Amino acid sequence: MKVAAVAASFAFFPLVALGAIKVAATPAPVSELHPPRPVIPPPMTARHRAAWALGGIGAGLIFAALCWPRRKPAAPPRDPFAVAQSALDALRAEATEATPVAVSVIVRRFAVEAFHLAGSGMTAEEVVSGLVTCRACPAELTNAVWHFLAECDHAKFAPLIEPVNGLALIDTAASVIGELEASRAKAARTL
Repeated sequence: MKVAAVAASFAFFPLVALGAIKVAATPAPVSELHPPRPVIPPPMTARHRAAWALGGIGAGLIFAALCWPRRKPAAPPRDPFAVAQSALDALRAEATEATPVAVSVIVRRFAVEAFHLAGSGMTAEEVVSGLVTCRACPAELTNAVWHFLAECDHAKFAPLIEPVNGLALIDTAASVIGELEASRAKAARTL
C-alpha cells in the first residue's frame, strides 16, 4: 500500500508542483472596463510540455520497477547419493520399517537418478539392464546390484522364508550405493 502511495505521489508531482507556482501580477488600476478577475492563464499542457514528458517517463519507470518480477533462481537438484544416504539413515532410525521393498526402492531410485536411466518406477531387471548400457558402471558392480535387487525381490514375493535382518539389509544397500557412487565419480573424472 505504501509503494502505491509513493508511486502515485511521484506520478502526480508535476501536476501539483506546477499548479502551486503563482506568478505575481502587478496590480493594475481597477477600471470599469476590465473584468473583475485576472485573465485565466493558458493550460499547463501548453506551457510546460517538457515537464509533462519527464513526469510521464518517471512514472513509467517507477511503475516498471514496481511490477518487475522478482524471481529467485531454482535450486539445483539434490545429489542422488545424499538423498539415498539420508533415506537409508531414516530407515536405520526406524529399523522396523527396513523391509526389502523399502530398501530396494532406495537403491533403484538412486541408480535411476545417478546414472540418468529413463523412467522412474523401474523394476529390478530394467534398472540392471540400464546399468549394463552405462559405461560408468562396470560389469562386476552391475552383477552385485542384480544379486542385491534379486534377493530383495525374492524376500518380497516369497513371504514364507525366514525374515530378513533389516539392519544387515541396510548395510548391504549402503555398500552397493557407495560402490555405485564411486564408479560414477570415477567415470566423471575420466571424461
